Amino acid sequence: MMNPKSLKPTRKTFIISEAFPEGIWYTEIDRLRRIAHSQLAKLEELVTKINSMWPKPLSESLKGSEIPADLNALVEERDLTSEITQLYALMAVEAFLNYYGAVRIGEEDYKTHFERLSLVPKVQQLLLICDSKSIMVNDPIIKAIELLAESRNKLIHPKASKAKSSNDPQKLGTHIPKAAQGSVTAMITFFNEFELLTPDSKHFFN
Repeated sequence: MMNPKSLKPTRKTFIISEAFPEGIWYTEIDRLRRIAHSQLAKLEELVTKINSMWPKPLSESLKGSEIPADLNALVEERDLTSEITQLYALMAVEAFLNYYGAVRIGEEDYKTHFERLSLVPKVQQLLLICDSKSIMVNDPIIKAIELLAESRNKLIHPKASKAKSSNDPQKLGTHIPKAAQGSVTAMITFFNEFELLTPDSKHFFN
């Protein structure tokens, strides 16, 4: 039989700290944002170069054997750059949420109660608890996060798709450069909306 006196209390007061207090925090938010922007610029240059080298009308695809080696190398670099752009845009947002949660709630409580949440409930709960802001699913900041998460999921959970015929063009992957442009736009929207929702964070984004 358990002795109640042997039980150690695990309860403690939940304290919300001020937003962006003084002190040193190690985070890679700025680096991740810079990479997303620089990779998008690189991608757009690659797309322009590939389009100028394409031996057919741009509306027509090429089979593997029809693509010259130098053009194929550029296509591979283009596709990789698109994927990097999308992933880093999401990583910047995730890094910021992890930073914001750790600062406001404390590293231990954040890791215990919030860190493993998916992105939408994470930002909703952080803003509700830390800033008394109730964010609905149709809010621009939620739409931005959903777009980033969807892009990430397509990349890290690739699926197969059967062609209707041997001449059916490849339909896997995403539209380039639109997918990457959309991810960077969503990243920018997230940070803009977060700044609007949390006025105390304004100096962090300047």
